[in-house]
Amino acid sequence: MNEFFLFNTPIVHVRFASNFAVAKISQLLQEKGMKAEVALQRAVAVYSTESHKASLYINNFQVYFDKEIMQKVYDYIANKALFQENINFTSYDQMLRLAQQVYSSSLSEEELKQLKHISKANSYSIALVR
Repeated sequence: MNEFFLFNTPIVHVRFASNFAVAKISQLLQEKGMKAEVALQRAVAVYSTESHKASLYINNFQVYFDKEIMQKVYDYIANKALFQENINFTSYDQMLRLAQQVYSSSLSEEELKQLKHISKANSYSIALVR
């Protein structure tokens, strides 16, 4: 194989070994007093049928947003899980709603563009990298 070609390929494939996003939501629910089994079930359910891609979705947010915003994203997802509402991470509308809830100010054109990029990457199950 040509190592130079592989190194310069524009497509990067990332496989997530664990589902840290589900675990994080489960942990936040347990901190609110929920039993571990119920917290895990709700953490899985918030991602709908796509819970196996939850870490991919969160990774794509982390590419664009800082640690402070990511904590707010986790809190938003945990609240949705608490009330048994699921989130479609491939929907631009739902990503926009999420961002509007975690930002204290209105979103800039660049941030809206980033959300569109995230939802598109999520819909194709592509991991964004920095």
